[in-house]
Order: sequence, then C-alpha cells, then structure tokens
Amino acid sequence: MVWNYRVIEHKRVFYIHEVYYNEDGAICAIFEDPMHPHGTSLEELKRDAEHFLLAFNKPVLKKGKIKFAEMVGINSKPVGRGIKYMRRTGLEPADPNEKKR
Repeated sequence: MVWNYRVIEHKRVFYIHEVYYNEDGAICAIFEDPMHPHGTSLEELKRDAEHFLLAFNKPVLKKGKIKFAEMVGINSKPVGRGIKYMRRTGLEPADPNEKKR
C-alpha cells in the first residue's frame, strides 16, 4: 500500500491528511486527523515539509465525498473493506461513534 499527503477540505477549512491507495491506485483510506510536518532532525523536518508541499500539486479532496475503494493486499487478496478513516496509532479503523477526548 502506498500513501501521500493530500489537501482535504472539510467545512470550508483546508487540512493536509495522509491518504492511502490500493494496488490499483484508488484511495482506500485516510488518516482521521490532519497531519503536521515533523522530524527527528532539521533535515527530516525539511524533507517532510517538502512532501507536504507536493499535496498542492494534486486536486483537493472534499471530506464526505471521497469514494473509498477496497483495500488490496499482497497478490491482490482483499485485506479489508470499508476502512475509511484510520487512527495515527496504526492501520486500524477509527470508530466514527467514538467521542473525541
């Protein structure tokens, strides 16, 4: 599975999220929370910020209108369906009914 940063519009505010693609290049998941540049050194922070800038070269996605494809794993075997938003702690689905803390 590959990913990149994308600009996502939500309620007329723009954010950058990690977006994941299946083997066919279709969007299969995004991280629930917006991302921010980070790194363990200034050089890593600079590289991450450069990756963020690449998000502006792609069309803006509108949250709530993203069409999610099936996740496809090694050898094109399905590994998940209906996973749309993921937590930062790993590739686990976010519970849309869970209250924010």
